Amino acid sequence: MLEIILIHSPLVGPSSLLPTADLLKAQGIKCATPSPLRPHAPPPSWQDWPVRLKGAIPDMASPVIVGHSMGGLLAARMAADLHAAGMICLDARMPPKSGPTPPVEPEFHDFLRALPLKDGHLPPWQDWWEVDVFEGTDISNDRRKAVLSDIPSLPLDWFDDAFDMPDWSGVRKGFVRTSHTFIDEARRAEADGWPVVRLKGTHMHPATHPEETAQAIIKCCADMQIS
Repeated sequence: MLEIILIHSPLVGPSSLLPTADLLKAQGIKCATPSPLRPHAPPPSWQDWPVRLKGAIPDMASPVIVGHSMGGLLAARMAADLHAAGMICLDARMPPKSGPTPPVEPEFHDFLRALPLKDGHLPPWQDWWEVDVFEGTDISNDRRKAVLSDIPSLPLDWFDDAFDMPDWSGVRKGFVRTSHTFIDEARRAEADGWPVVRLKGTHMHPATHPEETAQAIIKCCADMQIS
């Protein structure tokens, strides 16, 4: 049986992936959306995130680790730690092969430094952008509220951190692109021989179009010869 672990970006919460997880489960796939985030508790540091995340992952024999957005870096780290059957970047940055791994690239860090702070904390992720992150989608009010409600509050210095990426080169790899933001990353993945599945959507496709996202993940697993 196909086993899948969906890993959310630390910039949002597990609600961003739960609709896709529900669709995968409905097709008989064992699926989990672990998270180290806890109500009324500060989020773990980026360096501690993989350790806390690993403790939240249920026991699975040989899962495929799917990381959305910044969660792609965590997926590579977890794939190495858990001896996973495979790893999929879901509209995510290509992880480094090994070595110190910060949460964002230097250019994006510069963007964060320009945002207004409140007591050293950044605004919620959805307020970083000039447009509504759900613009052009038909997401329901309930689902929108759920996704926005578990977005963590992160201090700016949270991004001045790195964890050490182990060598995960032996793991099977795939890429699912849902938005234009990651066109170049998908091309890089394809050039490196990864199976790539492309959708015409937005970065929040796992929340707004879970059916398409779930099918793309299943297809990517099949293209990686994992079933």
